[in-house]
Amino acid sequence: MIKNQNVNRVFNDLENFKAFCVEYGFPFNEADLYRKDKHAYSQFERVRRGDKIPNNWDIDDKLFNEKNYGSVQ
Repeated sequence: MIKNQNVNRVFNDLENFKAFCVEYGFPFNEADLYRKDKHAYSQFERVRRGDKIPNNWDIDDKLFNEKNYGSVQ
């Protein structure tokens, strides 16, 4: 158990950021945590505020299934 609350918060934020990246299809890079100039982290912050963002998995599914590979059955 981590006793320092700031360190614990960083690890919790990192875990939540990774879960967000997996769920929404963003590339995960630990170095992007708290960097508002990075797209993945800025989208993570938007979700935390309650904003809706596009899901990259849905976008990729539409692009790759319809344009490049045709319909998957």
